[in-house]
Amino acid sequence: MTKIVLAGTPEFSVPIFKEIIKNFEVVAIVTQPDKPAKRGQNLQESPVKKLALKYNLKLFQPEKISMIYEELKELDFDYMLTAAFGQYIPENILNLPKKFPLNIHGSLLPKYRGAAPIQHALLNNETETGVQLIIMTKKMDAGDILKEAKIKIEESDISLTLFEKLSNLAAENIVSWIHDLDQNNYQRIIQDESKVTLASKLLKEDSFLDKTKTKKENIAKIKAFALNPGARYINENNKLVKVYFATENKIKNAPVFTCVDGDIFLNDYQIESKKRVTLK
Repeated sequence: MTKIVLAGTPEFSVPIFKEIIKNFEVVAIVTQPDKPAKRGQNLQESPVKKLALKYNLKLFQPEKISMIYEELKELDFDYMLTAAFGQYIPENILNLPKKFPLNIHGSLLPKYRGAAPIQHALLNNETETGVQLIIMTKKMDAGDILKEAKIKIEESDISLTLFEKLSNLAAENIVSWIHDLDQNNYQRIIQDESKVTLASKLLKEDSFLDKTKTKKENIAKIKAFALNPGARYINENNKLVKVYFATENKIKNAPVFTCVDGDIFLNDYQIESKKRVTLK
């Protein structure tokens, strides 16, 4: 049976890894160390750690994956597959699998290389995105593309819904993709370096809405930042307002944010020190 080492951390990885666990021999799972919860100092296990414990799989939680090179070297595996792992993987570890080191990436490369491809697709009002199975190389997200699946980005999509859709899309395809690799049924597509765009991590200081931008641009920012940390602005009462969804359609009693070409109406928001409000 095909043997695989998995590396991932957040909820995005879980549906994908579940399918792999059910269909292949997972010899180890690598995830990030437990981190303090946002409130209080209790350590929080990653969703992938919980999955590994549920299935009683060998688990590693190194501060840096390079620290477990010797342990991984002792394992016998065909593929290493990462999905939203959150650490750089050095070349000596990439060379350990018998066949390929693989990564599930949440965009249609060479567009949106980097840590936040899903958010940047929303930020730029893309109408289509997808997941790809690529070969990992020293350079982040630069490896050959082996497989891909595409979906349309709906008007109602925000970062959270698109994360879920792409995670499920990868989960639906990953078993057949690995079977194809086992049978040499794939084509290596080299990325066109002239078409590369980058998708760096979104920062809190970039999350503020901008009155000099259009309605479309500000709504795109709200969608992209909806998962974390939330788009925001300072209202007329000097209070911070987090915005999770907004529309150009008028909504009764909804706060408005004025853009260069008109108002957008906030139907999911939270004013500083008050409860979150959702309007229909």
